[in-house]
Amino acid sequence: MKLYELRQLSETELRDRVAELREEIFNLNFQKATRQMADAKRISSSRREIARILTLLHEDELQIRSIQTAGDENREDGQGDPGEDA
Repeated sequence: MKLYELRQLSETELRDRVAELREEIFNLNFQKATRQMADAKRISSSRREIARILTLLHEDELQIRSIQTAGDENREDGQGDPGEDA
């Protein structure tokens, strides 16, 4: 997935994607060991995608860039809920 596609996912979806990719890498390494692997580039591309996702998650931890959460109603300008009276 491209970085802009990953930024549209929620934190839960990103963590699920990391788990899927780690399982895929495990299976690809198993195929590599048994000489059944068709595409060796998939291991490195999966590792790169994991790195991209972990970078996004770390940016969120450091509050450099916020990840969209499921049901997030906050506006991008930081003003909070649009229906909220101040």
